[in-house]
Amino acid sequence: MAGSYGAESTRGERYRLSFTVGGLLASQGRALAEMYLDHVGCSNAGCSSQTEVGESIAAIRRQAIEENVLAIRTDSANRRVVAETTKRLSALTVRELAYLAGPDSSISDREALMWIAMCRYYAIVGEFAGEVLKKHYLVGNLHLDFEDYARFIADKATWHSELETISEGTAKKLRSNLFKAMAEAHLFDKNSNTVVSFLPSPSLADILMKRPDSSGFFLMRESSL
Repeated sequence: MAGSYGAESTRGERYRLSFTVGGLLASQGRALAEMYLDHVGCSNAGCSSQTEVGESIAAIRRQAIEENVLAIRTDSANRRVVAETTKRLSALTVRELAYLAGPDSSISDREALMWIAMCRYYAIVGEFAGEVLKKHYLVGNLHLDFEDYARFIADKATWHSELETISEGTAKKLRSNLFKAMAEAHLFDKNSNTVVSFLPSPSLADILMKRPDSSGFFLMRESSL
């Protein structure tokens, strides 16, 4: 099984299935990305290697919990949200983290980066984005609902038995949180149950050129990056 930090391999034996809280966590991600940059003592992409990101993220996780940086009311909720946010941040590159925390990123750019983080950290989310969301967009079928998700999960369960052994309550939380994250990333309109296209800003597109696979997580043509 994949480790606690960093992007999840699509060849992993079991899916990570812990995205049950928080939705997209965009504002939390920005706050903890700022902590990360302060921790490593820099504000640009060249000040730390990618291999050091996981260790630094783990360090700020402890500090963020102890100092309640996110100002969450209860200790248990604080620990859950900080843990979930830092796990996702560990899937971003140093340059992406610097842009997420920097003054030049727009709200939509930050949301896009946190969606990328979620898709990378949770392979099943990334696969849903590429195999369902993007496919709907490319064939002109913009309607998306829980039945589409159920068919996707049923197909994946053929190769991933862990999807059949989770409780009904957990399964519903995973589905609800995924749709919440998609709505917060403005990739899904929950009022009309339709998918929404995405066009990255020039600054974000330049950053993502280093990871062109990121285009698979959005509803856009490959040439948009």
